[in-house]
Amino acid sequence: MIAVIDVRHSENTGLEAIEALSANAVEGGIALLALVDSNHSQEIVARCFDAGATHYLDFAASGADLEQAIKYAFRYVENFRGGAERARDEQSLLTYADLQWSMTIGSMSDYWISDSLLAAAGDIDFATYPVSGIYRSLSREEKKRVRGAMGRLRDGSRQAAVPHQFNGRKVIHHLYKADGKIVGRIEFLAGNGDGADWTGRDLLSGLRNTASASTWIEQALEAGSQMTLIAIGIKNFRMINAAFGRHAGDQLLRIVGHKLMDQTRRQYVGPHLVARLDGQNFLIALADIPDGDVSDFANKLIASVFSDLGLEGRPINAVARAGVAIGTSGSSAKTLIRKAVLALAEATSADALPINFSTMPEADVHLEELLEEQLAGAMARGEIVIAFQPQIKVDTGQLVGVEALARWEHPEYGLLGAPTLFAVAERAGMMESLSAQIHKQALTLAASWPASLSFLRLSINVTASDLAIATFDDDMLQQIDIAGFEPDRLTLEITESELIGNLSVSAKKLDRLREGNISIAIDDFGTGYSSLSYLKELPVDYIKIDSGLTGDISGSAKDQVVVRSIIDMAHSLGLSVIAEGVETEAQLNTLAEQGCEYFQGFLRSGPLSPDEFEAFALRSN
Repeated sequence: MIAVIDVRHSENTGLEAIEALSANAVEGGIALLALVDSNHSQEIVARCFDAGATHYLDFAASGADLEQAIKYAFRYVENFRGGAERARDEQSLLTYADLQWSMTIGSMSDYWISDSLLAAAGDIDFATYPVSGIYRSLSREEKKRVRGAMGRLRDGSRQAAVPHQFNGRKVIHHLYKADGKIVGRIEFLAGNGDGADWTGRDLLSGLRNTASASTWIEQALEAGSQMTLIAIGIKNFRMINAAFGRHAGDQLLRIVGHKLMDQTRRQYVGPHLVARLDGQNFLIALADIPDGDVSDFANKLIASVFSDLGLEGRPINAVARAGVAIGTSGSSAKTLIRKAVLALAEATSADALPINFSTMPEADVHLEELLEEQLAGAMARGEIVIAFQPQIKVDTGQLVGVEALARWEHPEYGLLGAPTLFAVAERAGMMESLSAQIHKQALTLAASWPASLSFLRLSINVTASDLAIATFDDDMLQQIDIAGFEPDRLTLEITESELIGNLSVSAKKLDRLREGNISIAIDDFGTGYSSLSYLKELPVDYIKIDSGLTGDISGSAKDQVVVRSIIDMAHSLGLSVIAEGVETEAQLNTLAEQGCEYFQGFLRSGPLSPDEFEAFALRSN
């Protein structure tokens, strides 16, 4: 928070350093203290201020005292940041990157300890115990945490972290495994309302974790406060991770967490809390902020935190979305957090306004929680069922295939559609297992069709979670083989937005599947990113035009132009086109005029149960 620049023996270099530091000093509330000697240069003080210095100490004056000058500079920092307590809390966020050590795996005699860590060691006996000195100073519970973290490293994790005391201060001890070494780095925890137990912290950012935040919010609600929760997430974090690597992504989350705390304190003087929920999501809790100020606060917070982010010297365009929920003493912390998270999910998926205010009744929130708890059992009981929607050839009306759609046949709430099912699975962390079960069921059902329907194609949907699995291509080929379904009758449909994470990795997996005679379709084309790089780099056979474009195609000239352009482009690339959501003869006639090959929609049939579809298909045949 204070930069001390000694310009006495190299004025030009010192002034350049002040100018470079001042670019961030004003915005960040950093004091720049210049050490000068006016006996050598009478204009040096003015030149330092012109360069951006906030303070100076002239050693030509009698009684020049560096300690007092630093105290004055820190008083400036305190005033800028809103008081001494806040300044101390923010200073405790700083990572002391020089408090480090490393040890070669398998060789305790090959170690390194930074000079700063040795100096900060206090009573820790590094001379006798250079490798295990810190460990020996810990409590029994802290040693247990260390053993657990080291076990995770042995089991293949790249990093782990442990909260413990270090010379009376609360720290997070980050552990990394790289290049045959284990590296340790000590980070002092944020103040942020510390209680006796600081282990309720997120080990990556040092902020509160969900459980600790929930306790704080519950106490505030019980005290009669109105609580406003803002859940903030980084929409394109998967893409950032893919571009910069996991380690850089973790560093970005630390930076965002600290900036959220800093900017929240600057913008709101009332009781508040900043926490990390999970993944790329954070939570800001504000007590008794007026309802009319919430939107302005959230917009300013997002702008101040995400407008100027960088990693490794490169700018990061992190796209932030937020969900807001407001509750009073009648609310529970768990329900209120869930409402904010659900509002964030809507803001992220809708891709419209960056901030979404929750209007969901608490009864619906409780239903969401109930469904998440019940999903695993529903999968085991066979409540996840498949519906088939016919795909028809435009020019002849012939049935050519189906798209397999998942439904939840809930014993109490009836048939729940795919959006609800997959949203619940996403929040429950069960996307991978759900998707695998759906693929298995669809393939098995299609393989059991009678011989007279053996010409029909099957399309199944592939999610981002599927593509992220390292063995997805092998697993899919194995599932097809076990089901006994011919791979040359299978199409994998991938939504555009699912591809944004890592195009090159996706391309390799899809190339392998296509070598096994499986076809690939880009689903919902025209409503997402619509990047032509997909068509150039991926092994694509079909484009599916989203129902949002086909819905008005018979009446809107603009929609007709867009759809015609997509069809012409696809044909020029040797791709076939399927139109979704066709409901009228006028829409179908327009698609036929424009050369679309296939369609699906309620004009011919909605999704059908397996038995209903088989009867439909036999009649059509």
